[in-house]
Amino acid sequence: MLVLCVALAAAPSVALLVFFYLKDRYEPEPRGHVAMAFLKGAAAIIPSYFAARGLEHLVGQEWLALGGTWARLFEAGLMAAAPEEISKWLFFVLLIYRWNEFDEPLDGVVYGVALALGFATVENVIYVVHQGIRIGVLRAVFAVPAHALFGASMGFYLGRAKLGSGREEGRDVTRAQRATRIALALIVPIGFHTAYDFALVELRGAWMFVAIGVFSVGLWAFVLRRVHSAQQDSPFKDA
Repeated sequence: MLVLCVALAAAPSVALLVFFYLKDRYEPEPRGHVAMAFLKGAAAIIPSYFAARGLEHLVGQEWLALGGTWARLFEAGLMAAAPEEISKWLFFVLLIYRWNEFDEPLDGVVYGVALALGFATVENVIYVVHQGIRIGVLRAVFAVPAHALFGASMGFYLGRAKLGSGREEGRDVTRAQRATRIALALIVPIGFHTAYDFALVELRGAWMFVAIGVFSVGLWAFVLRRVHSAQQDSPFKDA
């Protein structure tokens, strides 16, 4: 049963990682580096967990339970989205950003997705083992793809920060533009993640599923448009 739970928890991550990896059609990243990014994402859950627990201790469980909309917004934005995305962003910027293999704009998306799915897989295994297969199915449809899209957004902006249009190794990016894009690589995923989690904790029943469904469609459109843009700017496209 444990093996089944782990397999169910990991399956959506593997499928999504393959989907985004195949988008990198002109010079695919070394699989070993993608695996390393995945493992770094799995490790990123540790500082995220302790940061969230520290914030929970700071405000108290009573306020989180009785504080109404503001408490739910705090839980979604500052206890979930911010610690998770900051942890992933730090791991990416400090441990992946300067890899020599990160040499075309779409590579940022691939590594961002791998990092996010490493994080999501560990989180999903924990949920499935403790709460059962039904939760795993729901998370496979909604939560895991959302993590992949948050990671893709982060990676897109970091790809543009490092490589600009992709044709001149980032020489067309000014220092101010690079700083802005690195900041957007954190701000945009936090914003998306906060909106997603707030809908989960604030809405109920059919309204929650409608809101998450509409949000997911919009997020997929946002990411796939940027994936296409990054593909077109690959310096290896015409090689």
